[in-house]
Amino acid sequence: MKPVALIQVGLGGWGLNWAELVVPHVHSARVVAFVDASADARARAQKTLGLGAGALFEDLPAAVAAVDADGVVGVVPAAAHRSVSEAALRAGRHVLVEKPFTETLEDALELVDLADRVGRILMVSQNYRYHAAAVTAADRIRSSADGRVLSVTIEFRQDWKATGHRYHDIVAPLLLDMGIHHFDMLRMILGEEINKVACRSWTTPYSPFRDHGAAHALLMMESGVAVSYLGSWLRRGVPTPWGGQWVIECENGELLFATRPAKEGVPPDAGKLFLRGLDGEIRELAADPIPYTDRAGALGAFAYAIATGTPPRFAPTGRDNIRSLATSFGCMQSAAEDGRWVTLADVMSSIRR
Repeated sequence: MKPVALIQVGLGGWGLNWAELVVPHVHSARVVAFVDASADARARAQKTLGLGAGALFEDLPAAVAAVDADGVVGVVPAAAHRSVSEAALRAGRHVLVEKPFTETLEDALELVDLADRVGRILMVSQNYRYHAAAVTAADRIRSSADGRVLSVTIEFRQDWKATGHRYHDIVAPLLLDMGIHHFDMLRMILGEEINKVACRSWTTPYSPFRDHGAAHALLMMESGVAVSYLGSWLRRGVPTPWGGQWVIECENGELLFATRPAKEGVPPDAGKLFLRGLDGEIRELAADPIPYTDRAGALGAFAYAIATGTPPRFAPTGRDNIRSLATSFGCMQSAAEDGRWVTLADVMSSIRR
């Protein structure tokens, strides 16, 4: 497949990380231009990436006019997700945007409606979907290899001091910035939607976050399966991998995995999938091979969607991702209302009034 040509918008710390560590490894895509409003960021990228001056632009319209590109990759702060995505779509380009999709559900819906009107692909980089353990677990659930799902437990724990998390002023740093990954994985793995949520969130005396950095949510799936989610940026114990530790209880055993391992301080079995049988014996399951992992997986899926006109299996389109975003907002609403049940139908209907 001929590599699709892309424009990357955003050359801050995370954007430069994309350009250095993600883009070069996805052979089905090539970035032909980079955009950032900051002259310092452009100069840093030019030096770091060895770019010619003709590959760097101050704004997206200038880049679109100068280069022949199929799509735009938005690696910018969440506050700019809507503006960058909208500009790219109106310019007739496909869009891959980082999570969380947008800062409001209204913005998300307007963008997916715009993408439909202009006939372009809009995808969200939910990169935690692109890990072998998660994909294999999803396949086993769909094939009922281990019987019906009975319950799910997910735990995410990290210490902001150890991770160097810097986004202390953002809204809902756990539920919206991090939990969105786990809620999205849950929908992908179980292959069904979340029906309602009840959530409590809290902080600790030493927390640097403006908003609550820890939460416990009960998520009820459409099938009636109950999911317990416990997440925290404020834990001082042994950290989990970024994708969390999962236990999926099925009729014939439990699927166990911990996805997206960090470089240090995580269990040695992170990234592997296990089945604990009814006899208590634990055995490792062979994981399905995937072409690209993590952010490279999201970029590879985007390139495939552009080349073929159809997003690959498990690739989250913008319209699909609204349900993951709504879960985060539903949990935030429940936590603000002392943990009362909030239905996702009510959350979704609120954006159509």
